[in-house]
Amino acid sequence: MLDRESFFKKFSIEEKDFKSTGLDWNELVKIYDDYVTLIPSLEKLADEFTFKLIDTKTVHSVRRRVKKPAHLIEKIIRKGKKYVDRNISVENYKEIVTDLIGVRVLHLFKDDWIDIHNEILKYWEVAETPQINIRPGDYNMDLLKETLKDINCEVIVREHGYRSVHYLVQRETETGEKLYVEMQVRTVFEEAWSEIDHIIRYPYDVDNSVLNDYLSIFNRIVGSADEMGTFIKNLKPKVTENTVYADDRELDNKFK
Repeated sequence: MLDRESFFKKFSIEEKDFKSTGLDWNELVKIYDDYVTLIPSLEKLADEFTFKLIDTKTVHSVRRRVKKPAHLIEKIIRKGKKYVDRNISVENYKEIVTDLIGVRVLHLFKDDWIDIHNEILKYWEVAETPQINIRPGDYNMDLLKETLKDINCEVIVREHGYRSVHYLVQRETETGEKLYVEMQVRTVFEEAWSEIDHIIRYPYDVDNSVLNDYLSIFNRIVGSADEMGTFIKNLKPKVTENTVYADDRELDNKFK
C-alpha cells in the first residue's frame, strides 16, 4: 500500500505542491498497485533487448532497467501538468509514461552506432523517428546531413552538451497492452558524462549555473576523447601496415 505521508516525506513533496498539480492521489495509488503486478513481465521484456543486442559486433555492453514503482509515481507528480493534460489514469499510464523500461546500448567508437541502429530496426518497431542528440560544434552540419541522407534520423542540437541516439520502441505486455521502451545508444565516454551529469544536476539543480559551467567543460573533454578514439581507430591500419612493411624490409636485408 502506498502511504501518502511517508511518500511525500521520502521525495520532499509539499502537500500544497501536490494539490497544485491537479492529480488525484487515489488514482495514483491505483497506478502504483497495477504497476507492481506488471513488473515481472516488464523484466522479461527488458531482458529481451539485452539478449538480442549483446552479441552485435559493435556493442560494448547493454544496460537495462525497469522503473521502480515509487519512482513512477514521483515522476508523474513531478511532471504533474504534462500528465494531467493527458488525463493520466490506471487505464492509460502504460502508454503515457514512455520509460517504464529503459535500455542503454554502449559502444566504443562514434561510427559504431550505425550497425547498432540497423540491428534495432531489424528487431523492433520504432514509434517515432530516431533522434541524434549532439553538442554545438560536434559536427559540420552539412557533412552530417550528407552522411545521414540514407538514414531516417532527426538531428537535435543540445545546448548543454547531451549526446545520445534515442529510440522509442513500441512493444506489448503479456496481456496485449501497448507500451513503449526508451532506448539510448551512446559511446562509453558519453555514458560516463551523462551519468555524472545526472547525479550532479537532476532533478533539482538543472539551472545551477556554476555546476553547468563545470559540466560543460567536462562535456567538451568527453567529445575530444571520442574524437581521439575515432582518430586512433582510423590511424591503426596505416601504422600497422607501415610497421609490417618495415619489419619485412629489415628481414630481407638480413638474408642478402
